[in-house]
Amino acid sequence: MTMREYKNLGGMALEFVTGVVEANFGERAIACAFTFDLALDFARFKAAANKYVPSYLENEINAIRPELEGLAYHISYDYFADQAGKITSNEVLFHIFTGADSYFDGWSSGVMEQRYHKPIFQILDGKLRLAARTDFRWEDPQRLITIADLPIIRFQWALNVMEGHQINAPEQPLSDTKAPTSMVVFTYTSEDRVEVDGQQMYRGTRYVRGWKLDFGPITPQQILTAQ
Repeated sequence: MTMREYKNLGGMALEFVTGVVEANFGERAIACAFTFDLALDFARFKAAANKYVPSYLENEINAIRPELEGLAYHISYDYFADQAGKITSNEVLFHIFTGADSYFDGWSSGVMEQRYHKPIFQILDGKLRLAARTDFRWEDPQRLITIADLPIIRFQWALNVMEGHQINAPEQPLSDTKAPTSMVVFTYTSEDRVEVDGQQMYRGTRYVRGWKLDFGPITPQQILTAQ
């Protein structure tokens, strides 16, 4: 498996807005809702991406994938398609990967099951506001989940820069493409790792200790930073 290269990009930031913990009795679950503002310096992103994929935003077969662990799960990647050459701002770029159909909202399998809801996006003053909700429950229907069972939740905001490839010459009538390749992943965190509660995280990652939450509002003080 090819290791992806994560690089810090100045101008990317993840800012906590609000959050709440609620019981979801109908599905034996506890729901954690978070709203964050995702910041991106478009000029820096474009310049940095072009170093890995020349004319990155100009080619319709290039693609992008947001990585939003702890908030939402993007199913695959989004091609620039007919937006290629027109991506001149955060607003245009964000619209490419914020369609509801691109996000998975089913239960994961495992001893503890987890489900991301489809995120709700708003573009506000050049930032992307993301309202997210995640449910947690035990796979065993007889086992009732409690706050003490909630895991550590880390929050990712990263953009996977992907280069498209044509299988044959573009002038051929049956020109086709193959899946794009990840060239670099830009993120708000540092590039070195630290250990937090036995887990490896990139330094600067925002996270919350789920077992220290309570039902009701989540405070800014509960959103921690990996040091």
